[in-house]
Amino acid sequence: VASGEGGSTSISGRDNISRAATELFARHGNRAVGMRAIADAVGIRGSSLYHHFPSKTELLYAIAHDYNRAFIEGQLADLSPNPTHAARVRKLVYDHIIYFHEHRLEEAVGLRELQELRTNAPEHYTDIQTYRRSYQDAFERLIVEGRANGEFECDDPHLAVLAVLGMVNSVNDWYRDRGRMSIVEVADAYADITVNRILGAR
Repeated sequence: VASGEGGSTSISGRDNISRAATELFARHGNRAVGMRAIADAVGIRGSSLYHHFPSKTELLYAIAHDYNRAFIEGQLADLSPNPTHAARVRKLVYDHIIYFHEHRLEEAVGLRELQELRTNAPEHYTDIQTYRRSYQDAFERLIVEGRANGEFECDDPHLAVLAVLGMVNSVNDWYRDRGRMSIVEVADAYADITVNRILGAR
């Protein structure tokens, strides 16, 4: 629980600021939202906000960095218990869709504001892109290894990864909770398409 204005601020207090900023940025855009509006949304003084995030650019970076890191580090570490590469890829695709659906506001803000980071904080932009690249590379290695041990029939693992990531990253663009399929059903179907059709699992 966040402490009061006079005490030290907890991790959850920082998270509350990031969450409120994400909602405001998603609704109005970064340029239309000032730091005072974010402080008001959290119910703290502006000076307390600047104690955590010295600028709006740093706040944008935290939003984009945290949701990417949480997924990539957690997801890649969680793959090893699966006995086959096909099972690992299936889990990767399924979890990717579920996670980014649950964090769709963070994803929308992070992707939309990448250009701002690239312009105003290139070191932060590079850091985020490095995380994203590490995930893509790990995904590709799974396919290469699965092809080598006879699980997959895939002529071009690199192109396959780009195709799959393009497919799963588009889900938030079209999916609506009141549609004919649940997000779990979509994740299951995309995992099946990836493993059986794109990668040609045997």
